[in-house]
Amino acid sequence: MITESLRILDGAPGLQSLIGRAADLDASASVRFRQLGQWVDVFVTTPFQVVASRRIEGTASRDGAVVSAVELIDALRAGTETIGAARDPNWPGALPPAEGFTLVDNIPVSVVRELADKGQALARQFSGPLGPPASLLDQTVLTVEGEAGTAEITMRMIFTCTSLGLIPGFSAPMDIPRHLRVSVSGRWVRVDAPFGTVYRSTTLSLF
Repeated sequence: MITESLRILDGAPGLQSLIGRAADLDASASVRFRQLGQWVDVFVTTPFQVVASRRIEGTASRDGAVVSAVELIDALRAGTETIGAARDPNWPGALPPAEGFTLVDNIPVSVVRELADKGQALARQFSGPLGPPASLLDQTVLTVEGEAGTAEITMRMIFTCTSLGLIPGFSAPMDIPRHLRVSVSGRWVRVDAPFGTVYRSTTLSLF
């Protein structure tokens, strides 16, 4: 049995916040590491069928390793590097590309908050035993246009940004950006928020 580990030199509090929220949303969530020189991009699955990530400085035991989000958050809270057994078959698909994204435009955090509030109101009204209907989650709620092309932002991405705490609250320090960067690369749409990144595949579902 392969036991994975993650050595963090910088960025532990932010990663702990992201993985803790993801594990609270979905106890079966999976995490995958991508080593990029001195950095590690840490990806986590979400119940919204998009992936979120955060970059830390450090070293993963193995590039591409997949672990349980619950086991990772337990290790982070305990301050240990050892995580647990490798769970590579649990990852649902390919990772988004490490480079090649082109910025389409920036959107204000206030727009995301407003869309999330409207979406939550609709979700409370129409949700069933399995949660919000797919038609609501798949709805394009914002179309961003720029010289690089067009990017469609769905409610899945909006809910992920707010549920995982990726956008700053009203009391956040003023040096925290109040906008999100929307970029595209092939079939991928990427939203860079102040506290993490969300990716959605426009053609092939990760799940």
